[in-house]
Amino acid sequence: MTTGQKRAVKGNISIGNDRGWLRLRWRYQQKRYSLTLGLPDTEVNRRLAQAKADIIKADILASQFDSSLMRYQAEQSAELTVSELFQRFTEWKRRQVGKRSLDKYLGLQGHVETFFKTRRVDALTEDRALDFRDWLISQLAASTARERIGMLRSCWAWAIGRKLATENPWENVRVKAPPKQRPQPFTQEEYRRILAGFKEHQPHYLDFVRFLMGLGCRPGEAAGLRWGHLSDDCRKIWIGESWGRGERKATKTNRDRAFELSPELTDMLKARRPPKVGHDDLVFPSAEGQPIDDHNFRRRYWKPVLEAVGVPYRKPYNTRHSFTSQALDQGWTVSEIAAITGNSEETILRHYTGSVRGQAKLKSVWQEGEN
Repeated sequence: MTTGQKRAVKGNISIGNDRGWLRLRWRYQQKRYSLTLGLPDTEVNRRLAQAKADIIKADILASQFDSSLMRYQAEQSAELTVSELFQRFTEWKRRQVGKRSLDKYLGLQGHVETFFKTRRVDALTEDRALDFRDWLISQLAASTARERIGMLRSCWAWAIGRKLATENPWENVRVKAPPKQRPQPFTQEEYRRILAGFKEHQPHYLDFVRFLMGLGCRPGEAAGLRWGHLSDDCRKIWIGESWGRGERKATKTNRDRAFELSPELTDMLKARRPPKVGHDDLVFPSAEGQPIDDHNFRRRYWKPVLEAVGVPYRKPYNTRHSFTSQALDQGWTVSEIAAITGNSEETILRHYTGSVRGQAKLKSVWQEGEN
């Protein structure tokens, strides 16, 4: 029996815990009933659950009990505000996502509270949802607002499944984000200058940068790489973890990949491997011996080195874009690149082949000298 769950006693309504969520259970006229409340098991929510139990018990005593339970479920959503609903969704998401993603939900919670105040869920129309979208675009970049509206759409879909809402007012609410120019890949000459700059100014991070350039992985995947993820001879690698915002987590796509490294990267890793190393020791620790923080690395080391060697600034993540672009130029197949980078073939075809190997070329449609 789950902790916090009490056995239902005839005539009483018990508050139980079902995988972290509150549930009411009782018997009436020799029949067992169960009502899932859609509330995480917290002290505050247990008080709400008790209030719901008191309503049901009062109906039983007054011979007004609704055996379909629809009355109690509908009442629950009718009393719920937009802010309270999204807060419950965020609490549910807390156990599903990492810290970085959770921060987005918590940030959106503030916007929802500011705009909707005490508006109830059943009073939220599509027109009002569109008003919120327009207001949110004035507060955030269009691409960010589009992501946040998607989170609200998911929230209401979740709520409908738990009978906390009956319609999804966000279903047709969309944000059009203007296209962005794709970052220019680093050239081989720029790579040589960057590596020379790190060798002279920040030698501790030279191998880390070489690894990013030579593998095309995400910076967080390199920062989270452990010696146990490499074979003893450093020829083979497994990538299934990432480090970012102070936490270790799965890769962005939640998929792992394994492959054989190039001789150059193998030699580099063998040369930097300590005589005695633990399975969980980091391959590329910071100068302080901690996991490399992407913001700190970009601000304190990457940007100053690029300025010193005269390379126009692009984020370290651009090494991933550059790897794919250069691999396509060298004739790699899309499936080969997908296996190494962890991108889907569809992503590579959509975002890279059209701008690198399959780039359109303007031809002259008139001849100079003619009128």
